[in-house]
Amino acid sequence: MTALFTSLSTAVLAIVLSAPQTAPETFDLVGSLTAKGGTTGAITVPMILQLDRLTPEFERTKMTDGLKYGGYPGFLKALREAPSVGTLEVAGEKFNVRWAREVPTATGRTLTFVTDQPVFFAGSGRRGAKPTAGYEVAVAQLALGKNGRGDGTLAAAARVKPGGETGVRIDSYAETPIALTATVRGK
Repeated sequence: MTALFTSLSTAVLAIVLSAPQTAPETFDLVGSLTAKGGTTGAITVPMILQLDRLTPEFERTKMTDGLKYGGYPGFLKALREAPSVGTLEVAGEKFNVRWAREVPTATGRTLTFVTDQPVFFAGSGRRGAKPTAGYEVAVAQLALGKNGRGDGTLAAAARVKPGGETGVRIDSYAETPIALTATVRGK
């Protein structure tokens, strides 16, 4: 029995140690948004993403099950009950990140994160803008190279719906997502 326990403990430890342990990490982000039609210059906003850890698998499962069985309200409930795994700072205001997932790729990694409230309603001030109700999170995805640099997009106000190839669709409030460039601090 002791030999079996020791073998299992060694195997579990090997799996834990071989898993990517990138968090905690700090990312310097720059968001760029160009007005519809591109007739005026882009607006750029510096941001800081601080990830203290990635979302544990059991918390991620609660959120995906919430979406699968309870739709957007079920996802929101599970997301907001999950512990914060970091923050996104935009213009001096901090937003809790409650979902952070990393997937290795051949050239680096893909990082997805979700805040528990919207960051910005791009286009809400214009005449005839759609209502902001229901867009209660922000969702971003970054493609990062092994050098710690990359790019991605941010739906600064979004809702998450079941569907699509991956089982999740993002409905962004803005007509176009905010383009992001990212650099991992210290790289």
